[in-house]
Amino acid sequence: MVARGDRTIDYQQREVVLRADFDLLDDDLCSWVSMRFVQGVRAPEAGETVYLLDGRGRGCVGKVERVEGHYACVRPDWSTFTGGQLPSGVSSGLNLR
Repeated sequence: MVARGDRTIDYQQREVVLRADFDLLDDDLCSWVSMRFVQGVRAPEAGETVYLLDGRGRGCVGKVERVEGHYACVRPDWSTFTGGQLPSGVSSGLNLR
């Protein structure tokens, strides 16, 4: 879950929207997102909040768990998901509180 006490996001200094494929999640239901082409602003770091958006206009808030090279492991906050039904594979492994 995304912490509600996060500091304000400085959208002018770092990227806040990342492209995701919600149908390609790892075993922990996290999305690995490429940051290779983030330019002009700082890429997000572990612990920071981002918004994930897919090619169909679906999206949600997420927390960057870790960064490995040009890829960020982002844990989606499925309670913020918009754009229709939850992605395939999420509802079976999801424990919304």
